[in-house]
Amino acid sequence: MDPADAARTSATGPRPPWFRHTGLILARASTVPPGLELPNTLHLGLDADLGADADETRGAVREWKAWLGRLWKRPEVRAALRVASPVLASKVDAIVAHDDASDQSSDQNDDRFDDRQMRRVVVSVSSYLRRWQRRATPFGLFAGIAPVTVGAAATRSASVRFGDAHRTVARPDATWMDGVITALERHPDLLPQLRVVANDAGYHRGDRFVVPTRPDERTPQAPAALEASVRCTRPVSAALELAHRPVLVADLIRPLQHRFAQAGAAAIGHLLAELIEIGVLISSLRAPMTSADPLDHLIRELDALDLADLPELAGHRRQLATIGEQLRSLTSRKPTDETTDDTGHADNTVTALDAVTAKMRAAHRVPGRVIAVDVALDAEITLPRSVVHEAENAATTLLRLTPYPFGDPIWRDYHARFLDRYGVGVVVGVRDLVADSGLGYPTGFLAAARPRPAYLLTERDTTLLTLIQQAALDGRSEIALTEQTIRDLRVGDHDKLVPPRRVELICQVHASSLDAVTRGRFQLWIVGAPMHTNSAAARFAHLLTEHDRHQFVASYLNDPAGKDTARDSLPTQLSFAPRRLGNENITRAPQLLPYVMHLGEHAAYDRDVSPATGSQAETRIGIDDVGVTADARHLLLVRLSTGQEIQPHIPHALEATTQTPPLARFLAEAASARCGAFGPPGFGAAHDLPFLPRLRHGRIVLAAARWLLTTSDLPPSAEHSLTTWDHALDDWRDRWHVPTTVLLCESDRRLPLDLTDHRDRALLRARLHRNRSGRIELRETGASDSHGWAGRPCELVIPLTATHQDATLRASTPRASTPLRVVARSDAALPGRSPVLRAHVHGHPQRFDDALHDLHAFLADLQSPLRRWWFWRHHDRSRPDGDQHLALCLRLHTAADYPIVAAQLADWAARLRAVDLLADLTLATHHAAAIADPIDEALEEIRARDSAAALAQLTSAHRTGLANQAIAAVSLTDLAAALVATPDEGLQLLVDTLPREHGRLDVQLSATSLAMVTAAGRPHPPTDAIARAWDHRRTALAAYRDQLLSPSRSASTSTGLSADIRPALPALLHEHHLRAVSVDPGVEKVTFRLARAVAQRRLALGRRNAP
Repeated sequence: MDPADAARTSATGPRPPWFRHTGLILARASTVPPGLELPNTLHLGLDADLGADADETRGAVREWKAWLGRLWKRPEVRAALRVASPVLASKVDAIVAHDDASDQSSDQNDDRFDDRQMRRVVVSVSSYLRRWQRRATPFGLFAGIAPVTVGAAATRSASVRFGDAHRTVARPDATWMDGVITALERHPDLLPQLRVVANDAGYHRGDRFVVPTRPDERTPQAPAALEASVRCTRPVSAALELAHRPVLVADLIRPLQHRFAQAGAAAIGHLLAELIEIGVLISSLRAPMTSADPLDHLIRELDALDLADLPELAGHRRQLATIGEQLRSLTSRKPTDETTDDTGHADNTVTALDAVTAKMRAAHRVPGRVIAVDVALDAEITLPRSVVHEAENAATTLLRLTPYPFGDPIWRDYHARFLDRYGVGVVVGVRDLVADSGLGYPTGFLAAARPRPAYLLTERDTTLLTLIQQAALDGRSEIALTEQTIRDLRVGDHDKLVPPRRVELICQVHASSLDAVTRGRFQLWIVGAPMHTNSAAARFAHLLTEHDRHQFVASYLNDPAGKDTARDSLPTQLSFAPRRLGNENITRAPQLLPYVMHLGEHAAYDRDVSPATGSQAETRIGIDDVGVTADARHLLLVRLSTGQEIQPHIPHALEATTQTPPLARFLAEAASARCGAFGPPGFGAAHDLPFLPRLRHGRIVLAAARWLLTTSDLPPSAEHSLTTWDHALDDWRDRWHVPTTVLLCESDRRLPLDLTDHRDRALLRARLHRNRSGRIELRETGASDSHGWAGRPCELVIPLTATHQDATLRASTPRASTPLRVVARSDAALPGRSPVLRAHVHGHPQRFDDALHDLHAFLADLQSPLRRWWFWRHHDRSRPDGDQHLALCLRLHTAADYPIVAAQLADWAARLRAVDLLADLTLATHHAAAIADPIDEALEEIRARDSAAALAQLTSAHRTGLANQAIAAVSLTDLAAALVATPDEGLQLLVDTLPREHGRLDVQLSATSLAMVTAAGRPHPPTDAIARAWDHRRTALAAYRDQLLSPSRSASTSTGLSADIRPALPALLHEHHLRAVSVDPGVEKVTFRLARAVAQRRLALGRRNAP
């Protein structure tokens, strides 16, 4: 153990931290200039509707105008507000210009702005200034990022330097950019020269081709559209076929004219223009999200076209190029820069912004912003390693507190349904899987067939509610977590928990001074924990130096299982357009990872680089090259062409549920769906309580205290004076122990407030009055000097990678190097015309053993002999109250035998139903791949032989009175011993695979299982029928092993990697338990404990008898 880890073991429980910092830490900090003040009369305007004194109101308006005039003389303020809200800035321009023109006359008002409108402008400007003063999250010119240096282990010193030479990077706003491109795509003279490609995120459904679409931003109250579609006429189908790779529209028109001679060139051109408009075809004018500068991309695409005969478009291209140059010129400017040009006019950032904005609006007019800006801070920050150690401890504690240690319930449900339909080790193309004919999307996804199920109360909820209630009764605003409390809140067996490979923490160091940080007198407040598939830092990579970028990317390439990421797995960046156009401003990120998957984008398809010489084709993964597979514990994404594991990552922190396209979300989450769910502490059933106390562990604040303030808590603004409202707010604060400084949270908007400042209270009142839900959230922000060490609001984004390298992770991850068994949609064998008859026998689960005892008789009486048969018990674990059934599969010689065997099966079911052993019988679709390979045959033979062994064990237990669970435990050791090259290796693999459990074990059950081990360490089956069944199963396992490990097969695998049979063991053990014993996880845990003990006994006796 690393000494540092050993020293910190006590802080995180009985083991070292699960995460270690890797890569680059980013600081996010405000660029706030000194001397920003809000008007003292901000609160007076809020009483204007209540008949306030007219002289007082006029006085407030005069002060507001004077304040805006003083404020507007500061170029950094004008620049920041112009970028953040051009509409608001233009209103301030008008107010200040009118005030100047009237010589600051207090009696002359601007007719365009009555008192109410003036108040709204002042409140909006004040909100922006408060955000600038108190928030660190990057937004326009208000805040930016800088790399952080971590001090050497031997030093504890901290240092901070903030200058004002910040570097800005400007690019067009996404809405403006989209409007420019749409206009170009609609130009009929340009259309033939456009290069287009079929939207690979689209799919066929019925007689239509469906593509994802965005909600209409002009009608935000309307239901958000998910998809658009076009009827698959013959011309549409032909266009999609021809555009499967990028092609010129002119080169589409010619073959389409040839195929459909009756349609003229104009009609075909109109059709193609419509397909581009809908998004069925994507033009190369639209930059993929890996392009940091979409305008530069557009200009380069236009340069590749022949515009000699299109002077209007050539002029437009020159206009865009000028805009691009002006945007780049902003990079070298500071908001306070001001020079004088040759004519004596002032030249500063504001005038430059105004100039480029005017040109952009001339090129294409849109309301709102036309420029998006990112800021690289002029800053040098060094923090001691103790801060990083606390972040590692914090991430570990968050995972220990997760309510979902084995993945979100929606993914556990999806995993179970995948195994039920397709089985272990089968690969399904992702298109077929998420289609309506497949499993579709997980519950709760956009476009899913079923909504997310209702939340079910757990023991964790009871414990947490008790802690919260006790804190409230004691008048405490904090729950101090101890090791015992964390154990009480823990869910499940964490020995089986697999941490995500990589996570990020967004945190604040709270300390009054740098000296306090150096001395370790700080707290680490967790303010964000993005989903482990996402990143809050990657989108700023274009602001980093090459060295810092390389250091940041390293956090993605550190594999906790020790895999060679160049051979075994593919770190892959997902590139896709967000569902809302405006979010493109915060989701563009350059390609950082070795592999990239573009979804619904027109990416450059190696025009100048051939697949044989370069990496573009090899490192770009298409959606049709992606499949999903599973074992008993995990889901996995694989590249179909190579068999390698895909590790997908989203390079931004866009909200997943509604803002991310469902296909992108599915790909990002599926590969790690069964890892421990990482995120802020989940409060479960307590989520909507009016007060949640702070959660603190040591000097880590995992969750700040939170209050819900509703309109019913305070008197209505329209009926009571400000004084009455203030008193009510004070009473509410006293009752709930609300601190002075809080963070107002509305959806994704945040505004820090000081509740003792009448101006901030005015902002709170205005926000609460406007809030449609009538409820806002307030969170504590710490002491007023919390950011004293930095001199301004500052946050850290810390990437961390998992340190787990134990056998659980290595053995439980499916190996993608084994030959892939891919199931296509066409492989589904529907009832009636299938060579496999799959039946579901429904009834009371405790009667299943009785029904199975009669199965031999049914099989013996069949008129048409079977090639093989197998069965298992089924229960959806995600729905504890769901029905159970027996699944029975009969492999027929031909599909023609189906009606005969189905009729005999119905007769057998009728006999069982007559004696109350069965309730219902249904025929189901068989989804496994058709047998086209010796290894498929071998796998199915294992299922059949294991089913025969399970049936023999059940029958023998019934006749001898021995405990079936004890027989099954010994059977599991026999299975493991036969799976690999030597019995001892297989037994040791079982011991390493099954977790070590603690607690009392039934003495009689244990003694019965151990008694079935001979003195030589061999199994001693209680009956000859079991012995024969186990022999047959050993033969089937050996045949599978020989097929999998044969030199010819290893050489033919697309990766060239040797196959590994060991990861198959967990699934085989689980399947045998389903057949022989029960679906109950608790019973399975006991059986596995018995099997592990038997395996250890066999190993010990074998070593004792070894020569």
